[in-house]
Amino acid sequence: MKTALCWLPITLCFYVLGGHFAVAQNLYELGEAALQRGDYEEAIQHFTNAKINESTLARLGYAYSQLGRYADATGAYQNVLRSDAGEERSLEAEIAASQALLGLGYIAYQQGRFDEAIRVYMEVVKRDMAGVAEAYHNLGRIYAERGGIEKAIVAQQQAISKKSDFADAHYHLGVLYSRERDWHAAIGAYQKTVALAPTMPNVYYQLARCYQQTGDTSEAEKAMQRFRALKSEDAEIQRHIEAVFIADADEKVEILLKLANIYVKHERYEAAIREFERVHKYSTSDVHAAEVAAGLAKIALEQGDVTQAIASYKRAIQLGLKTAEIYHDLGIAYMQNRDGKNALKQFHGALEIDPDLPESLTMLGTLYAANNKFEASETHYQQAIALAPETAMAYHGLAYLYGKHDRNLEEAIKLARHAAELSPHSATYHNTLSWLCYKVGKYEEAVIAILKAIELAPDNPLYREGLEEIRQREK
Repeated sequence: MKTALCWLPITLCFYVLGGHFAVAQNLYELGEAALQRGDYEEAIQHFTNAKINESTLARLGYAYSQLGRYADATGAYQNVLRSDAGEERSLEAEIAASQALLGLGYIAYQQGRFDEAIRVYMEVVKRDMAGVAEAYHNLGRIYAERGGIEKAIVAQQQAISKKSDFADAHYHLGVLYSRERDWHAAIGAYQKTVALAPTMPNVYYQLARCYQQTGDTSEAEKAMQRFRALKSEDAEIQRHIEAVFIADADEKVEILLKLANIYVKHERYEAAIREFERVHKYSTSDVHAAEVAAGLAKIALEQGDVTQAIASYKRAIQLGLKTAEIYHDLGIAYMQNRDGKNALKQFHGALEIDPDLPESLTMLGTLYAANNKFEASETHYQQAIALAPETAMAYHGLAYLYGKHDRNLEEAIKLARHAAELSPHSATYHNTLSWLCYKVGKYEEAVIAILKAIELAPDNPLYREGLEEIRQREK
């Protein structure tokens, strides 16, 4: 089965002088936005009604090609190349011509006309205006299919020299090195791919194979585990994409929201934002607007934009989405914004809706501890532990509370040890255990715990200072 070659992924934004072009330019921009969403039928509609020029025709050809309408795509591309033939072209027209050539090369490849595809891609390289990296990459793919591995490697290297962050070129270079059994070079290429495209499943599979060949079974297993996780994610996403495609208008909004939230769950935020934006196309209801606001708020919070997260969560609530999760997440945003007063209010609001929410109880325990309200903090931590016995954060918070106030220190050590067992990779939890053991004179246990913290966070100077202090006391 043939795989699609890379087409030039360039969004062109051209400035138009004069207000009389405003409507046509808006149609072009609407078409471009539809392309970015993968809504090719809508893109065709907008580009067809937009002002006809080389740029519009090139993007129209791309939309047709993505739907498999190769005859229509070819017609649009050829019109780009015929336009103003023999006359001096503008920069925009030259770029559009390169796009059209790339599109024609893609169609030729899809139809098995490889010599023609090579000729067209070489023309893109010769013009050296736009899409040169993509042309080299596609040439490399064709050379590799024909068994010309050395030529394919050179082509992918040229693609990377033109565009260093070209993940697909790095990946295919790794494949070529693997075919040459140069495992270390392949691993290097795949690692660069991972840095650029961390959610590409196949690169982890190929990495696992290479690590296995070099005898590094530990790294091979890690890579294979990541591959399996991403394939599972992709299968889940694909199911929802297909559901959107076949849904009728009444169902589409709910399915789009599900798809967007799946993307959020898997930390694919750009895709999630794109789907949330599509919701507005099908619905103007406050209910759906509230869900979009909540989704965008979660993304903003994950990306560290606390101000935007707070504004979006508040909008979701104003529009009627008043769930325990929304109030809890708004509380987290306020905590990150160092607004403890409003954070307390939101966590209590969450508990009014769901009194048995361990996450909010834990956060209240933390806030009350920061305000030196020992009894209130202890009560909330204990309630959280009773509801969710596997909540490491609550055990740690209660242990730290006892240590800070010099109460129940033996119990505090048990709590801290259990927190470290539940979350063994937390240097903070091991440090707290060391501190508590130190307070009651258990220096040997304190050393063991602080050494574990140093192992997990070797660059933290406070842990090394703590170790020195314990050893000084041991003397």
